[in-house]
Formats: sequence, C-alpha cells, structure tokens
Amino acid sequence: MAKMFYKRLLKLTATPATWDFLLILVSAAIGYVGLSFNPVFSPLILIIPIFWTLAGSRYSAFAIMLTYNLAASRGLLPGAAVFLYENHTYIQAAALYLLMPLGVSLPFFIFWAKDKRLKAVCIVLAFITAYVAPPISLIGIINPLMATGTIFRGWGLAGMVIVLTLYVLCAVSRKTAFAFITVIAAFIVTFAILPSDDWFTPQTPEGIIAVDTSFGRLGSGSFNFTEDYERANMVFAELRNWVGMNQIASTDIIVLPETIAGRLNNTGLELWKKEIQKLTADKTNKTNRTVVLFGAELPTGDGRKYDNALVMFYKGTFSFIPQRIPVPYSMYRPFSDTGANLHLLDDGIFDLPDNRKAAVIICYEAFLTWPYLVSMLHSPDMIISIANLWWCKDTSLPVTHRRVISLWALTFGVPVVFARNI
Repeated sequence: MAKMFYKRLLKLTATPATWDFLLILVSAAIGYVGLSFNPVFSPLILIIPIFWTLAGSRYSAFAIMLTYNLAASRGLLPGAAVFLYENHTYIQAAALYLLMPLGVSLPFFIFWAKDKRLKAVCIVLAFITAYVAPPISLIGIINPLMATGTIFRGWGLAGMVIVLTLYVLCAVSRKTAFAFITVIAAFIVTFAILPSDDWFTPQTPEGIIAVDTSFGRLGSGSFNFTEDYERANMVFAELRNWVGMNQIASTDIIVLPETIAGRLNNTGLELWKKEIQKLTADKTNKTNRTVVLFGAELPTGDGRKYDNALVMFYKGTFSFIPQRIPVPYSMYRPFSDTGANLHLLDDGIFDLPDNRKAAVIICYEAFLTWPYLVSMLHSPDMIISIANLWWCKDTSLPVTHRRVISLWALTFGVPVVFARNI
C-alpha cells in the first residue's frame, strides 16, 4: 500500500521543486489545523519531521519547519501586539513573532544533510539543539514529539524515543517515511469516524478545583497596589460565594490563575493570608485542610527583579515555586537589572500537602519541551498549569496552549488541571 502511494505521489510531483513546494504547503496547513482545531488532527504534527527527511534541499527542509512553526504560533502576532502596545510598536511585535519560529527552525537548517545516513544522525541533533539544549530551547516551541501520546499514550520518554527512532529510519528510507505517513493518516481517519474524545483528553486530578477568571489585563513586571487590591477583593468575594453555595465544599485544593495576585510584597501577602483564612474558616471541618494555590509576582533582591511564581497557602504559611522559563524579552531579560528571574535548572515539582507531587507549568513554559522532560523524571502525580492569557484571548493561542499541555499530559500519562485568566 505504501509503495503504491509512493508511486502515485511521484507521478503528481514530476520535479523536485514541485515536490518540495508541496511539502512546504502541507506543512503550513498542518501547523494551521494541527493544534487549534479538532483534537483528532493533533497526530498530524508528527508528520512534520518526516517531511523534513523527504525535502530535496537544505532550504526546503528549513522552509518546512519554518512554515509549520509560523502557522502553529500565528496567534503570537496579534497577541504580542496587544501585550507590548504600551512601550513598543507593532513592528517589534512582528519581529518577536518571526524570531521565535526562525530560532527553533534554525537547527533543522544547520543539521540537514543530503546523505541519508548522515541525515539520520542530523535529525537527532536537530531535535536536541532545537528543543532540549539551551539557548535555543528557551524559544523552542511546539515540538512535534509532544504528539507522541496520541499514538503511544502514557509511554512517556520510551514513546518519544520510539517516534524519534522512526524518524531516523524515515531519513534512511523514503518507503519507511511514506509508510509512517500512511499509518498516521489511517489513525486520524479511524478516530475521525469513531468516538475519540476520551482518547485525546487527559484525566483531571481528584480533589482539585481550578478557578478560571476573566479580569482582562494583568500586567507582568509592574506594581499597581490599587488594581491588585481591588482584583484580590473580587477574587475573595467570588470564592466566598462558591463556598456559600457549597460548590467547593468537598474540595481541598483550589487553583487560581497566573499573576492573579499581582506583585506581592509582605503587605500583600498578609492581605491574602487574612482573606484566605476567612475563606477556609467558612468551610465545615475543613479549616486546616484547605489549600489555595495562586499566581503572583514575588520581588527579589532590591525589588526590581521578581519571580513569577505559583504560591501555596496552607495552615497559615506560604510556600512557592517559581516559573522556570519566563517569556524571553518581555519578561526574562538576561542583560537587564529588571524582569523575571530564570530558574532553568529547577525541577518544577511542588509537593502538595496530600503527599501528591505536581509538575507546575506556568504559561509560556507550556509551549516548550525542557520543563516537561525535567519534571517527568520525578514521576509527578499531575500537571498543574496556570496561565494569564488576556493578551491573546481573541487568537488561536488559548486553544493551542491547552492542546499542547494536554498532548504532553497524554504522552506521560498524567492528569492535568488548568487555571487561566482571560
């Protein structure tokens, strides 16, 4: 079957240039629909590295990866314009949108080779450079390997190694490449016909409730006590309402979105402590058991830099885990004395009071590979994802963001809970 499919494709693509153009065009289409439409299309992104092995030239291989990344992250262009509008121009937002796909596609340009055996080695080097090894991995978004879980659900690193090995074989044999494409296509058609919601949806951890909010703009790296105080009171009022209606009466862990508390100094922490204690006191027999997790910015050093963190309040005390990789340029500024701190070597594991371990993924980290690989080495019981997506709510990014996290959760076979502000 694969051989017949291969021959027909050759007839349709009489010249190498036509063939490469077709691969580039389909790569853009996959990037467009693979992560922001029906979940059944998610396995399509596994085809992109196969197209890279089939490309007839280095420039075509680069264009395949670039068009995929540009299409998949298209929501970043209007989103970045909104996020940066106060101090930057639309041109700078466009530059940010272009630079990230360019950066992650560059290794696939550098390591491409005409020789099949050398290409088999190069595809592994390209993946490591683009998605694992700093500094490019800091912007190495939307790794196709994250869709491993759509085929090898719960296989984790073993499943990813299997898929990467198949890519190596595809680099050596075009027949293997077309056979792999045929299998993925058949898989998608099967799930398009049969009910598939459960297969593409990760489980939700028990005993946790995530509270989504719609407060709009929550700035990063700024301090506005009045706005933060007013927003905090709105959050507390809403939670008290939920408690009164017994909507969270049986829940021990409440998760709130990223940056929901704003920039918290000692005074701000005391306010949250006082109000959370009032909240938990309303819950019968739950006074000492309720855990509240919320996003906040915690000043460090002289207060000009900060940790973008998930804060936990339990039994009258606070603990926190910082975001490992803040967004470069807009949050993480390595050559500036302001901005969010980088915690690249942290494991991202938060020990919850009920003895479960959570892998914490904060906003931008969801699009990367490194945070998942490091956290999953510790066998967490769940993923807790918090995000602040007000700036891209009218784009494809919120759907893509959730889909990416779900795919990683499926790959490693762990439940996930989402809390987002839009």
